[in-house]
Amino acid sequence: MSWVRLSCIFLMVFNSGIFLWAQDNRVAPGVHCGAKACSHGRIQSFLLSGSEKPRSTGHEAYELIYHRIHWHIDPAVHFIEGSVFSIFQAKQDMDTLVFDLRDNMVVDSVTGPPGALSYDHAGHKMFIYLSHTLQQGMVDSVTVYYQGAPDNTSGFGAFQVSPHQGVPLMWTLSQPYGASEWWPCKNTLGDKIDSMDIFVHTPGPFRAASNGVLVSEVTDAGVTTAHWRHRYPVVPYLVAVAVTDYAQFSDFFHISTGDSVEILNYVFPQDSAQVRQQAAQTVEVMQLFQNLFTDYPFASEKYGHAQFGWGGGMEHQTMSFMGSFSFELIAHELAHQWFGNMITLASWEDIWLNEGFATYLTGLAYEHMFNGYYWEPWKTNQIQFITSSPAGSVFCDDTTSVSRLFDARLSYSKAAMVLHMLRWKLGDTAFFNGVNHYLNDPALIHHFAATHDLVYHLEQSSGKSLDTFMDNWFFGQGYPSYNVVWYQDSPDSLVVQISQTTSHPSVSFFAMPVEIQLKGSQRDTLIRLENSSNGQVFTLKPGFMADSLLFDPNLWIVSRNNQVITGIEAPVEYNISIFPNPVKNRLHVKSEGDILAVELMAMDGKIMHKEPVNAKALSLDLQRYGPGTYLLKLFFHQGVVIRKVIRI
Repeated sequence: MSWVRLSCIFLMVFNSGIFLWAQDNRVAPGVHCGAKACSHGRIQSFLLSGSEKPRSTGHEAYELIYHRIHWHIDPAVHFIEGSVFSIFQAKQDMDTLVFDLRDNMVVDSVTGPPGALSYDHAGHKMFIYLSHTLQQGMVDSVTVYYQGAPDNTSGFGAFQVSPHQGVPLMWTLSQPYGASEWWPCKNTLGDKIDSMDIFVHTPGPFRAASNGVLVSEVTDAGVTTAHWRHRYPVVPYLVAVAVTDYAQFSDFFHISTGDSVEILNYVFPQDSAQVRQQAAQTVEVMQLFQNLFTDYPFASEKYGHAQFGWGGGMEHQTMSFMGSFSFELIAHELAHQWFGNMITLASWEDIWLNEGFATYLTGLAYEHMFNGYYWEPWKTNQIQFITSSPAGSVFCDDTTSVSRLFDARLSYSKAAMVLHMLRWKLGDTAFFNGVNHYLNDPALIHHFAATHDLVYHLEQSSGKSLDTFMDNWFFGQGYPSYNVVWYQDSPDSLVVQISQTTSHPSVSFFAMPVEIQLKGSQRDTLIRLENSSNGQVFTLKPGFMADSLLFDPNLWIVSRNNQVITGIEAPVEYNISIFPNPVKNRLHVKSEGDILAVELMAMDGKIMHKEPVNAKALSLDLQRYGPGTYLLKLFFHQGVVIRKVIRI
């Protein structure tokens, strides 16, 4: 929702007699049942009484427009007290507003424009009973006054107090489900808060970091109040606050219009000098991401970092919370501002849209920076990590498990390499055009996206169907192991056979273009082969004699235990003879060395005959095969001898 529409709604609410800007009184009188038994009884009576039941008791009934929040926080104490004023619009007739808030938090009261409102708080939800039925399209507001010690049970520690060098520090990290552990909110995917004002009241020596722009910071009577204003749509898990004795410095970058945008850094004073040097890398990474994709999506406010007490980082909107300032962490959390914040996953099943992109953009930073020095090691490490286990899907089928959601091997590394393989399959132009169309889709900007939205734009930009690819690499599990056999008998005749086995039965064959590199004494060349079937044979004309063949030299494919077998010339002492050739009926093979096995293969890769031999002679009946050219593979201890056989 645009700020213009929000201003109109403020005017509508004001003209309807709802006074929005009441002072925060910390605690206001209210009416509530209190006991869980009473809550249960009232809810059940609504559900059973026909005309008396609420028109909605779910999140789907309304859209959030605005929050004005006051939080009272002492970073030395695991406790929060505050009020959340909310403006919302009915999407259907409703007389009950539903928020999420953990049961251990205490609701002091709830007020609306007419005064105190009754409510129930049970099952980690608040049911707020409006004073009248709100018809579809109408706007109303409530204020919830609450307090408590958050219990931190849903993920990574939604509300934490953890001192740094003896100095009090408080911080939040709500992803994926933790927002309602410390504030009453609509803790779902599917609706973004269009606009927020956040006031953080702390003891005087401390400063508060949060989303958006710092409007004011005033100390009065020993209490410092920081007012942060955020005018972009945001989901609750990306709303954050951190409080300690922050030192501050800023860098700046430029968007395509030439306007300057601040990178605001709140860091621990003892780390300020070191972090200033490390955080400076953000400017170059920001410029790269803008060149590859679109301008920074929150350019009218800021980007920034706030140091906190967790080991990793969290991409809170416009201000990432950072446990360290390594290059990869800076790039990863910055990438989320496009992938995860501007466009947010519509379901936690699609966590790869957040973490896969952020991980891959870190790789792209290595590709384009440091003269590309770390690009190949980065890809190597990702592939080794992914293939360290034979199973696992990028699609997350258990969103109740936080450890599965944020599985580093699947939701991060494999998801990133799926994007890399999509780039290889579609080509750079189609891939980057598709991703940019995704980022510029008006239906997705500052809204939500699912996997099919990304696939749609990639298919539109490339003109290719991705059904098989997604079935194999996104929903399927495992990876291929390639076996490549090649031989060359002239500069214009080189034969390559590509076979694969898979690590998991969910995928029988990974259809992928593959890249090989042929190297000769004075020349080399890269060749892309469209590998669409197992055992497929390609006949190439490189124009020179190759000494070696490298498979996937630029690491485009997630694979492991690949083998490249060069067809050897038969040692002189073997004295191999194959006759008659061309052949009509029976083919005879003789050798002075032991033939371990034989394989006859059609030129389309189909295995016609295969058997162990362990002898110096064999005879094959070819009458049952049609006329054409076949490959005869003779296996010896030293390698494989490959010969063409013509059936007439």
